[in-house]
Amino acid sequence: MLMALVPEKMVGFSSLDLGQEAASFLPEALRKMPKYGRLAGRASSLSLERLVALRPDLIVDTGNMDAAWISAARRISTQTQIPWLLFDGRLIQSPHQLLNAGALLGAAPRAQRQAALAQRFIDQAQTFADTPAAAIRFYAARGPRGLETGLKGSIHTEAAELLGLRNVVEIPDRHGLTTVSLENLLAWQPDIVLVQDTVTYQTLLSDPAWQGVEAVAQRRILFLSGLPFGWLDAPPGLNRLLGLRRLHAWLDPAVRSAFRQDMHDYSELFWHTTLSAAQYQQLTRTAPL
Repeated sequence: MLMALVPEKMVGFSSLDLGQEAASFLPEALRKMPKYGRLAGRASSLSLERLVALRPDLIVDTGNMDAAWISAARRISTQTQIPWLLFDGRLIQSPHQLLNAGALLGAAPRAQRQAALAQRFIDQAQTFADTPAAAIRFYAARGPRGLETGLKGSIHTEAAELLGLRNVVEIPDRHGLTTVSLENLLAWQPDIVLVQDTVTYQTLLSDPAWQGVEAVAQRRILFLSGLPFGWLDAPPGLNRLLGLRRLHAWLDPAVRSAFRQDMHDYSELFWHTTLSAAQYQQLTRTAPL
């Protein structure tokens, strides 16, 4: 969110690792920004001593609002004496995240423009969710074998579910990532498969076992480029707005006709860059090169 809203006020990224291809879509100042590591959670790699040495005025976090995460944020803030600002990271809350952060960080005009675009994408997605066209069952394939996925209600599949699509992977009272088997998928037979990683996409096409999944055999696979950030998650932030719109455009001809302009608006507002025709074609290709 900070990269979209106030890139000039950032001291660096946390764990975001931009490859050369992904970085090419961002301004040079962002491409050169250092990466310091995660601050909390199981993959934490930034020490509190290093954090204090960076002398930030504020820690801004968008994500889970569960008790464990709030407790960790309070503990780190108390130990370092650095205020921690935590926003509800649900996709549907994107406009509120932007408006509130913009007001606090002195970027209200930019936040208002970003929030307006986000709200339009979300409102139109929710309208689509009430139509018969949304009666589609999906599976979001992740990982080298395509068998990792987000459970129904997770931040990893929120973009598709906001459009009214039904996630075939559901475990009561659980919301996160899980691993399934091909036997599960053969039984579920989703209508479409969503992919945002080249390795996963190639596995689906080349592994004979996957051809038993009718959606794969009939190439009902939507490849979301995942550049410069994942469009479904990775990370599960504002970048999902673009995945939401791309999937909506794939399903709705009326949105499809305006998607090119929508994507240009998004790239200018959130990536601070103007896409060339070649870059647009690269990002919207239906299969990896």
